[in-house]
Amino acid sequence: MGLGRFLTGTTLAVGVGLVAYLTLTKQDPVTWGNHVKQQARHTATQVDNVRRAKDNLTQSSNRLTAALTAAQPVLDDIQTEVDKFAFKTAPRLSAIQEILDQENDE
Repeated sequence: MGLGRFLTGTTLAVGVGLVAYLTLTKQDPVTWGNHVKQQARHTATQVDNVRRAKDNLTQSSNRLTAALTAAQPVLDDIQTEVDKFAFKTAPRLSAIQEILDQENDE
């Protein structure tokens, strides 16, 4: 019985507070109710948009991870070829650098 009285009192207090608010702000209860309903719909739409964006981000992240994993062997092959090229060109580049150093010293 105590809980019933509490709920009744709370409901009455909220009702009186709402009536006082509408009276002080000179708002029509129907217009206010429609505005609150529109705000609730707008908020629900925004929450849905955030959920969709999160899902899209998760899917994109998963696709990126899969693409990077699939690309790793190719990147390793490219790095190997770059290392081979650098090894082959190193003697020539050092010879060129020696010639440039000699020219600069003169």
